[in-house]
Amino acid sequence: MDPSPFRYNREQISRSYAYNHGGYRENYVHFGVFLDNRPVGSFQLKRMDPEKKQCEFGIILQDDSVKNKGIGTEAIRAGMKIARDQYGMETIIGDTMGRNRRMMHVFEKLGFSLTEMVPGAFELPDGSREDRYVYTRTLKEDD
Repeated sequence: MDPSPFRYNREQISRSYAYNHGGYRENYVHFGVFLDNRPVGSFQLKRMDPEKKQCEFGIILQDDSVKNKGIGTEAIRAGMKIARDQYGMETIIGDTMGRNRRMMHVFEKLGFSLTEMVPGAFELPDGSREDRYVYTRTLKEDD
């Protein structure tokens, strides 16, 4: 959601992987997003709550060269199915910045509903603030 393009940094990714897979974050699972057997992003199910049967998700694609091709949409669809079938989740939550119209379109296309808007929730690198839009979707058998 940072407007600057994502650039792969092996050291940074290795630190992040070690943090997320080193037992520090319970109820998080991570998946690679691939195009032609090449990694182009990451998808996470996070804050999975087995009692409430809900979780959040996060997705990042490496840069604009892999966007607007349906890759993110398909990754989210697959993640929704995994959340339901493998982890018993009934509700999935995603959020985005107000300027991320592309993600808002994906949420709408996949049947999410806007459930909350938090003014100025994100602080950008330049110190400005951006609104947070929270979307929710009930996971159904036919997803």
